[in-house]
Amino acid sequence: MGIYLEKEKILDLIDFRNKIFAEHAKAYEKYNIDILSNDILSSLSMWEIISQYDPDYEPNFHRNGEDGRSKDVLIERKCSTIKPSKRKDSVGKSGWQFHAQETQKCSRYIFAVRRKDNLKIVRIYDIASPTAIKAVQDCLAEGRQKWIDKGKPNHDAILVPEKILIDLPAIKTLHINGCAVVKL
Repeated sequence: MGIYLEKEKILDLIDFRNKIFAEHAKAYEKYNIDILSNDILSSLSMWEIISQYDPDYEPNFHRNGEDGRSKDVLIERKCSTIKPSKRKDSVGKSGWQFHAQETQKCSRYIFAVRRKDNLKIVRIYDIASPTAIKAVQDCLAEGRQKWIDKGKPNHDAILVPEKILIDLPAIKTLHINGCAVVKL
């Protein structure tokens, strides 16, 4: 199945693209940061929410290393994108990918879910309790072991499914800018 458009619609899309590229160029020239990168878009969107309940949160805009910090705590941050569901409840349908070869263990993870149609963050799981950290790290260790057992195939993505977080006891749930923030 394909999507084919008439010439006028293609030209209209090119006009949108040109406006986006112009803004991208301004930001890149000013900060040397690619605002169209998925990681940067996620960082900016997540910061708008996280900074409201954690004023010490700082995202790292460098490609490698930790994704952020709050005071002296380094944070691994992931964002997944979901298609909006006709059913109201899509909670539990998402997940976050890691490289199986990653071995760094964090003392805080922040996982977000955003909608594909408007890119708004709809859920954030801020994971810092020992029980929740252990659940994430156990899931990663199990996925890593399965990857090793398969003979270390080239595709090394392992998944932390949202389902494992839903069963954990929430310490607190906040609602910020239309986003449910679940602190685990």
